[in-house]
Parts: sequence; structure tokens; C-alpha cells
Amino acid sequence: MLFSGFLFLTELSAQTELDRVSAVERSDGKGFVVRYHLSNTIDSSSVIQPSANLLQMVIYATEIDTTDFRYPPTGPVFSDFELFKIPDGVALNIHLSDGHYFNYTTYTDRNGTDHLLALTSTSDTQMTGITTDIDPINWALYAGNGTFDRDLTSETDETTESGRTNGSKFEVVVIDAGHGGKDPGTIGGRIREKDVVLDVALKVGQYIEENIPNLKVVYTRTDDRFIELEERGRIANQLNGDLFISIHANAFDHRNKAREQSVHGSEVYFLGMTRSKSALEVMKRENSVIELESGDAQELTEDDLLIYELMNAGNMSTSQRIAEIIEEQFRERAQRNSRGVKQAGFQVLYEASMPGVLIELGFLSNPNEANYLTSEYGQSIVASAIFRSIRDFKLDYDKNYNRETTSR
Repeated sequence: MLFSGFLFLTELSAQTELDRVSAVERSDGKGFVVRYHLSNTIDSSSVIQPSANLLQMVIYATEIDTTDFRYPPTGPVFSDFELFKIPDGVALNIHLSDGHYFNYTTYTDRNGTDHLLALTSTSDTQMTGITTDIDPINWALYAGNGTFDRDLTSETDETTESGRTNGSKFEVVVIDAGHGGKDPGTIGGRIREKDVVLDVALKVGQYIEENIPNLKVVYTRTDDRFIELEERGRIANQLNGDLFISIHANAFDHRNKAREQSVHGSEVYFLGMTRSKSALEVMKRENSVIELESGDAQELTEDDLLIYELMNAGNMSTSQRIAEIIEEQFRERAQRNSRGVKQAGFQVLYEASMPGVLIELGFLSNPNEANYLTSEYGQSIVASAIFRSIRDFKLDYDKNYNRETTSR
């Protein structure tokens, strides 16, 4: 798991102080509470438990000052604590003594700033379902430039496989804001999909331009205009795009109003045969823009998609990997409800001859999610998650590219 990146939220621009971490027994006698004593509200937190004896918790915030940090005392339960500064915030390793087993939950204290890790005692037999089947993260491997200097030799085939076989660098990303102009996309009340996704797309591009100057950003549109699906792909192809990111928002069309307003969460798609009924419905809606286009554009058939899968295995593999990175960022870092990574025959992805994904940010038919996706805060969260996914993929891609070129 890769924890790296920066959060771009003006609301959290003030520096946050972490004075100390305390660990005390719960009043009900059923476990312990580890408290992070913080001066400001954090962005989010994440916890993994690689083994019964180790918890690894990350506190995410724009800036965290640990100048005067004090560790909690060790004892019969907590054998050691280790604090690490990372680009996103801080990471804490909590080492537990043998014979002490806990499951955990995290939450913000009622004071609004302190963050708590509640540990509830459990048995050794229950730990099998609690611990994660991954290696512990070595936080000390973070390099000074804010990247995570991992040994990727065992991951190369899985994480950096590219459909592009000419050995070129990853230099151009195409950001596609769905719909536009006479095509409003889905509508939630007075909220139009075309407006929401354009705002997010421009934010993603801004974050890339500010933080990855050697990665060129191409937009299919930067204002409210109608662009045909084939033209979006042509823009990406003519400007030698290496990655295509199409941004959309979802809606639940159902006669049950309560159900319609409760469905929420993000979805990330890559091109291929449609595998589920829900993916088919999303594909039909996003492809329906073809009805507004001039000329004799034809919808994709199953034969088209089957041939694509046979001829573009590399692109599909890379697209799936990118989709998984984005989905993990939404779920783990942005704390969004994830509806998973899926396949479907999206016309806009078919037209772009490069790895690509289509992102459904959330459901505009859900009032709460619609409000979130139209807020500056919500748009910054989802845009920074997409940015970090692109950046993390580029880090792996470039590392693999450099390894290949030096070995020639």
C-alpha cells in the first residue's frame, strides 16, 4: 500500500500541532484508547494491522508540527511506539506485547480536534479475521523528495505493466470532463453533471501542473461546450496521450424515491465487456450522448468489445491497474463509499487508443452526495484523490521505464 501525496484544501491550510499521543485503559475495562492530541481537525486517518503485535496508523493533514512531540509510556500492553513524518502527515507504529489482542475503530473526539483509536480486547482465535494479509510498511523508506522509495522488483509486472510497447515515457495525461454544452448529463435538482465534472477536471489538472511539471495536461474541454465522443478520443490521440481520465457523475433512476436518494458512492470503470446489470445501465446512459451527435456515429457492439479485448490486453491491464489505484484512493484516503472497479463498453474510452478509465464521482440523485460534490471542500477531496492516483502511477511507471533503459 502506498501512502504518499499532498492534500490541497484551503480550509486545512493552518499548521496542525501534534503535542503527544496518550494510551489509557478504557473506563469499561474492555480495552484501551490511543489519543492523538491535535490542535486542529485532521483530513482523515487510516489504520492497518499487519499482525497481532503491530498496528500502523496514519494521520493525514496538510502540515503537522511534531517539534515538541511526547511518546506515551510503554508497559505490559504497549511495548513500543515509533513516530514517522511522511509527506501526508505522520505515521505511528504501535507495538503490542505478546498475548494482547485487539480490534479497533477510529473517530474524532467530541472536542473536534483530537483523534482517537479505540482498541477493544478480543481473543487470539479472532485475530485471524482482523489482521491484514500484507507486509508492514517501512516508513523509513520515504525519500526526502516526498516519494516512497520502495523496492519494486517483485511488483513490476503487476503495477507498471503498460499497453504502450514503444518504451516511451509517461508524459501526457488527458483529462476529459464528461458532457457539456447541449448535453447536461445527469441532473440532480438544479445540479448538472456537466458543471460538477468540469470543476473537478480543472482542479485535477491544476494539481498536476503545480506539482508534476514534467507531466503535460491536455483537456478535452475547459468550458461549457459540447464535444462529440469521437472528437474527445481524437484530441487524446493527436496529442499523444499516455493516459485518458474521463470524469462523470452518476444518478439512480428508479421509481422508489427513497431508494433513489439513498444510493451513493464512487465507481471506476475500464473498457471491456459489460459484466453486470448496474454497469450496463451506467454505460447506456453515458453512451446515450451519441444521439446528440452529428454524422453517422455507431454504438459499440459486443463484437467490437470482444475484438478490443483480444487486441489490447496491455491497455486493459494497465487501465484496470489505474482504476484500482483510483478506487483505493477514494476508499482509503478520501474516505468515500466505494462501489468498486468495473468493466463496461464506454464509447469515449474506446475512441482513445491508450490506457484509460471513466470515473463516476458519486450520485447527484442523492441530495447529500450532490451537496458534497458541488462544495469546494468535496471537489478538492475527490480531485486530490484522482491527482494522487495519477502521480503514484507515474512514479511506478517512470521507475520501471528507467530500469528498462539503464539495462539496455
